[in-house]
Amino acid sequence: MDEILRRIEDTYGSLTEPNFSSVAAGLESRPYDRLAEEIGTVFKVAEDVDPDDDHGFMYGLERGGRRWVLWLSLVGPYAAFARVSNAWDTILTQATPDLSDEERWLVHKVSQAGLKPLTQDELERPIDLRLFNVEWGSTKVFHALFTDSPGLPWDKETLRRLGLI
Repeated sequence: MDEILRRIEDTYGSLTEPNFSSVAAGLESRPYDRLAEEIGTVFKVAEDVDPDDDHGFMYGLERGGRRWVLWLSLVGPYAAFARVSNAWDTILTQATPDLSDEERWLVHKVSQAGLKPLTQDELERPIDLRLFNVEWGSTKVFHALFTDSPGLPWDKETLRRLGLI
């Protein structure tokens, strides 16, 4: 976890006054296009990136009536991969015991590309990073690595309360 926190601080330069220029440059240079093309040979891939809020690339994946989400960070060599229904159901890593063949294939491809799929515990770790849309004091590693959108996409209780699912 120390390595993740160090990369976050190195990328932003400051936790209280972060500089997002390297993220903006990464969004322009599109470093994950080749990996997304490879993933597209197995899954139907739909990119969904908001350059104002996102710190990486988010891909919706489908295959055989099943859905997943894959985030690839521009802050460090990290990924978040999850099964999806109306919210994130299960965050997947190589240690997830019930991976399907296509999930195992995707985790391998992401790892082969030098990215580490993070666990829910790692993604939920608090960090004192000041972002625009996440309330100060509630920022998690997920927000720092992937998006400045408030909330966590697997927090179904909050999503229900807000009427989002």
